[in-house]
Amino acid sequence: MTPIKRCWRPQGRFLREFARTCSVSAACRAAGLARRTVYRWRDADADFRARWEAARERAVGRLRDEAMERAMVGADRPVWHDGRIVDQVQEPDSRMLWKLLQALQAETYGPRAAELRAKRERNAELSRRLDEAEERVAAYDAERRAQAARNKEKSDDAE
Repeated sequence: MTPIKRCWRPQGRFLREFARTCSVSAACRAAGLARRTVYRWRDADADFRARWEAARERAVGRLRDEAMERAMVGADRPVWHDGRIVDQVQEPDSRMLWKLLQALQAETYGPRAAELRAKRERNAELSRRLDEAEERVAAYDAERRAQAARNKEKSDDAE
């Protein structure tokens, strides 16, 4: 494979914009690079790949913070009166909040919550039945050992 020329300036511009936007296309436009170029750099250069992942993590963190802010605090919504804006109110985004709950606690709020609950209940029932079966087997084994000991005692007495 042909070695890739390190272009620190375009790479730096790309990574800064990628960390800001989490968009490869927007970062390429800002750095004046082709998408193919940055993907080739990422695939061939472990250092660039590590910096790419770090920039991606920063971008995802910013997106997560923004989503949380919109869900909990909200965004400004204009208040209209007689055809003009008279005020702004912050309105939390309940859909965003619900999506965050579904993502963070899928077992409780996700679309498959009922299915997951039913599976946990089936697993608990199966575990209970297995415990009962193990107790019955242990009792049976103990009874067999006791019977074998009694039979041995009888045979020893008969001799």
